[in-house]
Amino acid sequence: MALLNVIPRTWLALIAVMGTIVPRAAQGQTADEYQVKAAYMYNFAKFVYWPAQSFDGPAQPIVFCVLGQTPLSQALSDALSGKVVDQRPLVFRQLTDGGQAGKCQVLFVSLPDKKHLRQTLDGVKSLNVLTVGEVEDFTKEGGIVRFVLDAGRVRLEFNLDAAEGANLRVSSKLLSLATTVRNSSK
Repeated sequence: MALLNVIPRTWLALIAVMGTIVPRAAQGQTADEYQVKAAYMYNFAKFVYWPAQSFDGPAQPIVFCVLGQTPLSQALSDALSGKVVDQRPLVFRQLTDGGQAGKCQVLFVSLPDKKHLRQTLDGVKSLNVLTVGEVEDFTKEGGIVRFVLDAGRVRLEFNLDAAEGANLRVSSKLLSLATTVRNSSK
């Protein structure tokens, strides 16, 4: 019981999300899976640190964007609604074009075409944007965070080289819950 008094509530919430079992439907991914992914993304705002120049001011929102069609859009919009982290409101935007990605702090990329994925990642790699995806080679292509399904659970894979290239610092608490990759192909 004393341990619970020492661990911050946000950390407990993150641990709870990390341990959530996500059932899989016969057709593949379920709404529950995307709710877990949205909860992870919400917590990224608490455990990833952007350089000061990523924002115009101290109250500018942290903008979460989704590029491409995915069930995550609605789950993420719901998860962020009304939330604030470090006095910054959290805002959701659905993008129709990769050229808009530079206005985001967090970008979930759902592009099935490897060429467009690579172009999008190349276009934001030096813009302080936390890129997130779920396709198999996402981190190998230069993405920062990949959601991985492992035995019905959502896991994280981080490309530390890509995070450093984007000038983002990832909390060791978050990294301790993930698989890390050091060598990106980009």
